[in-house]
Amino acid sequence: MRESHRAEAERLLVRAVEEEVRRSGGRADGNALLARGRSALDAMASGAAEEYAAYARAMEAAEAERRPLSHRFSRQSIGTPVLVTAVATAAAVGADVALGTATGVALGAGAVVAVAGAATTVAKVTASHWPAAHQHAGAAGQPGGTEQLRLQWLTALEVRG
Repeated sequence: MRESHRAEAERLLVRAVEEEVRRSGGRADGNALLARGRSALDAMASGAAEEYAAYARAMEAAEAERRPLSHRFSRQSIGTPVLVTAVATAAAVGADVALGTATGVALGAGAVVAVAGAATTVAKVTASHWPAAHQHAGAAGQPGGTEQLRLQWLTALEVRG
C-alpha cells in the first residue's frame, strides 16, 4: 500500500474510532481502540485487497496518461516552430542587409522576429496543454474513474475491516 493511501486508511480508522467512542457515550477507550486498529490495519486492508488493486491500477493508468507541461516542450512539439523562427529571423536580417540597412538595425529586426517566434512557440505549446489539464481536473470530480474506485476501496475497508 502506498504511503498516501495508508494515511487515507488511517484517517478512516480514526473516524471509525471517534464514531465508536461517540456511540458508546465515552465508555470506550478511544486510544486503546485506535492502537488496536493501527496494529491490525494491514489485516483489515487485506479484506479490501481486490478493491485496492483496482484502485491502484486505475491510479497508475491515470498517471501514465497525464503529461506535464515540460513533456510538451519536446523536439517533436517545438521542432517545426523553431525551424520557422530561425528561417524567418535569417530572412529578416538578410532582407534588411540586402536593402542597405545598417547591420545593427538588421540584427535588431532579426532579434525582434526571433523573440516573436519564441513567444508564439511557447503560446502554442501552452495552449495545447491547457485543455488537457482542465479536462483531467474536470474528470477528477465526475462519477466513475479513479475517484469512484477510491471510494469503493475505502467503503470495502470500512465495511470489512
